[in-house]
Amino acid sequence: MAALTVLPAAAAPPGGPTVPAPPAPDAAALAALDPEPDGVPGARRLAPCPAPVAPAAAGLGVGDLPPGPDPAAAWVDGRGEGQTVAVIDTGVAPHPRLRGRVVDGGDFVAGTGGTDDCDGHGTAVAGVLAADAAPADLLVGVAPAVRVLAVRQTSAFYGADGRTGVGDVATLARAVRHAADTPGVGVLSLALTACRTPEQVADPADAPALGALRAAVRDAVDRGVVVVAAAGNTGPGCASNTAAGVRSVPVPAWFGDDVLSVGAVDDAGAPDPSSLAGPWVDLAAPGRAPSSLAARGDGLTTGLTAPDGATGPLVGTSFAAARVAGAAALLRARAPETPAREIAAALVRSAAPTPGLVPGTRDDAVGYGVLDVAAAVRGGPPRTGPEVRAETPATAPRDAAPTGWLVAGGAVALALAGVLVARRRRAAR
Repeated sequence: MAALTVLPAAAAPPGGPTVPAPPAPDAAALAALDPEPDGVPGARRLAPCPAPVAPAAAGLGVGDLPPGPDPAAAWVDGRGEGQTVAVIDTGVAPHPRLRGRVVDGGDFVAGTGGTDDCDGHGTAVAGVLAADAAPADLLVGVAPAVRVLAVRQTSAFYGADGRTGVGDVATLARAVRHAADTPGVGVLSLALTACRTPEQVADPADAPALGALRAAVRDAVDRGVVVVAAAGNTGPGCASNTAAGVRSVPVPAWFGDDVLSVGAVDDAGAPDPSSLAGPWVDLAAPGRAPSSLAARGDGLTTGLTAPDGATGPLVGTSFAAARVAGAAALLRARAPETPAREIAAALVRSAAPTPGLVPGTRDDAVGYGVLDVAAAVRGGPPRTGPEVRAETPATAPRDAAPTGWLVAGGAVALALAGVLVARRRRAAR
């Protein structure tokens, strides 16, 4: 399923407006927002929480090998022990495969708790990020020892004031501030996107909320928290961008070097056509999860169900961003005092350029290349990124200072042990 893409976006004509600069942080607008989690006034659940989409015995199910390298290759210094990743999403259920590592981080939807996940999206994201391995399937998180701070900020199954869906840019600003203020949080996973047109993000009426969110994100990064955001997926609420012009701007992936913006690639490593391209994309990661943790029960799910009953597979920039957030936690665990921007830069520097992408250049679909967690953990000379000249091989020393990693440019719901894993993967091949 896509990142939670919101705000129906009217398409701009080809050759139309280019992406505007992100808003300046507005500390005053952020300070004016309630700092404590609480429910949206009048919010109520509009449909029953759906059952998991049970894995099949073959095909897209428990026997299907997840895309990308074996996560165990990156566990040279641990699996994320001592780290907390805030998953700001639809909530994260306390699944047994997260073995007591889920902490209730608050609920900005109904005021009940961050471990209440009706939609299932946040729990699936947390599974790709942090699930324990099990002998019966191939699912294991990128960082399966991290704690997960579950913050519910959005849900398509709730509504208020006659509208379907809860969560907006202002509540996202509150959730980001609240999560970053929680002791121990080193990474924020924002597997959600609010798509807007260039005209909408330039509307003065939206400036306070956008400025407040930018302030919350900037403050988090300045305090050492790595902010990872999905670039968004094309669809009814998110028109695709083309060489002819930018039609959709993803919030907060658009926020310059304050955010590590993640696109998606398919199982072959090619840009996923549903991944929203743009000058804000820093790197990409596999966007398909054959299965992940179900929000109800102790099993797995291979898809997510919308309030209208429509079911889709676990595919999109949400799951790509979850993999990058897990990688950031592994780097944070290895060197806890490393500044957030340096961790983000290390992930970009170590990315593997896609076929046809010259090292040192970037692409609007995949940024500087595809996530390579093991290479990021090992360190070494940069393979790509702004500091690598396109016409020469990478020769910068391991501790070279980064020069940055990014070419910066209403209110509706913001809509993966050790040897065992390696052996299972070899057997699957």
